[in-house]
Amino acid sequence: MKIDTYLFDIGGVLVDWNPDHLLRSLLPDNDAIRAFRAEAVTQDRILKMDRGQTWDDQLAEIAASAPHHLGTTRAYRDRWVETIAAPIQETVDLMLALKGEGHPIFALSNYGAENFERSVAVYPFLDAFDGRVVSAYEGVIKPDPAIYDIVIERFSLTPETTLFIDDRPENTDAAAEKGFQVHTFTTPESLKRFLGR
Repeated sequence: MKIDTYLFDIGGVLVDWNPDHLLRSLLPDNDAIRAFRAEAVTQDRILKMDRGQTWDDQLAEIAASAPHHLGTTRAYRDRWVETIAAPIQETVDLMLALKGEGHPIFALSNYGAENFERSVAVYPFLDAFDGRVVSAYEGVIKPDPAIYDIVIERFSLTPETTLFIDDRPENTDAAAEKGFQVHTFTTPESLKRFLGR
């Protein structure tokens, strides 16, 4: 079936995001990075922020459970945008080309609200979408089926003619269950091949 609408994830598809990009400049070695990620900004806390937790609340948790990491956590919060090494420029260019051709383009991303606002200030192409669903504002994250319902209903999408592009297979699998066409992103080149471009 033809594709007429495009739904993009952001981290790992449009921007090269990894906490270690910043932590390498805040901490002395890999052992210190592993300890920080295990005790302070853990994967569970990243997901809490994606669901809407504020930095103030996260800092309060870390102050109680791992106070020795509090200084690094404050620096991590203040410099969070440095967890993005750079745009994945070929994908950004493709997204903008699709928009220029008249295709509706949307975003569906797991992202903390404060972090997202800082990212848009640095990377204005994140304002180029015809609409965005960002998890922290909704209180639900991918791959929960509810977040796909939100994006379908809010933008009146037809999943069967919409391509969802995400770097995590569990997210594309959940989208496929909702009827979307899907591409699990690995490189811009593989996406272009998938689209025949």
